[in-house]
Amino acid sequence: MDRRRVYLHVGLPKTGTTFLQGAMAEHRKALKDAGVLYPEHGKEPMFRAALDVRGNHKAWGRSRKEVEGTWDALCRKARSFDGTTLISHELLAAAPARRADAALSMLRGLDVHLVVTARDPARQVTAEWQEGIKHGRKTSFADFRERILDRDLDHKHGRRFWAAQDLVDVLERWGAELPPANVHVVCCPPPEADPGLLWRRFADVVGFDPAAFPPTGGGSNSSLGTVQIDLLRRVNAALGDRLVQPAYGRTVKQYFTKRLLVRHPSPRPALPVDMYDDLVDLGTQWVKAIDRAGYTVHGDPDALVPQPPETAGPDPDDVDPHAEVETAAAVIADLLLEVHRLRG
Repeated sequence: MDRRRVYLHVGLPKTGTTFLQGAMAEHRKALKDAGVLYPEHGKEPMFRAALDVRGNHKAWGRSRKEVEGTWDALCRKARSFDGTTLISHELLAAAPARRADAALSMLRGLDVHLVVTARDPARQVTAEWQEGIKHGRKTSFADFRERILDRDLDHKHGRRFWAAQDLVDVLERWGAELPPANVHVVCCPPPEADPGLLWRRFADVVGFDPAAFPPTGGGSNSSLGTVQIDLLRRVNAALGDRLVQPAYGRTVKQYFTKRLLVRHPSPRPALPVDMYDDLVDLGTQWVKAIDRAGYTVHGDPDALVPQPPETAGPDPDDVDPHAEVETAAAVIADLLLEVHRLRG
């Protein structure tokens, strides 16, 4: 059998993908010495390759020239490497079937394994809403909830959410032409678990010793609290269309959000309890479909079924206005200090 093997990690978004990619990048050279190639140094080349597959480069402020051929270049590296290649980007999850097929066709002849990291849908709903705010949206959670749960509404937010977050659909789109044993579902551990557990499960899929490549966690994508999210949502509304991608991503997401807002924590938003019934049913359907398909599961598949909390947590739209003003003042102070530093 050809020794060249590819593990294609396509998401899902908000399932520890940033953490895993950070760990792979951190140990890129050592992994290669051990026969495992993580081919791109830095996030941008893999990001552009994902946009090449998706064909949605304009939405991210990139030109066709910037992304065209980047996926093919990535696949050529996999073909030329005598060992195992890791390709990972969460934007791939939402690729339509025809684009997923085209992407996989460039790996034909290699031993391709699909890897999908997954969490229960209750955790995904609030995480995806928050991630949308980090990318410039202004939607309240109540509106977001209606747009994703009411399939008859057919809203663009709902279409985007389910394209990336319908676990079974993603597995079928990307794994249709692969043997079921080559389709791997990695169940994310609960929030209170050791974060290294996800890395160990991922390493078990690929076949390397996780203890030899311990992650430092430097690549994590921190969640925000209710006050921080609402403040960012108001900033997005005030900005309007004056800052678009990729400048928005560099300035607002990477600097304002990840460096300033995270310094001022607030209570984490919780999914409203009345949403759990539908999402428990959905998680149960996922587990049954995965079992029927015969996919390889790493971790406990029952973790994909949400567990309703005993007590309700902070509603995502329930924000203390006094706390928000205090946070805004603190962040403005941080920004003024940065302006002073830059002017000096």
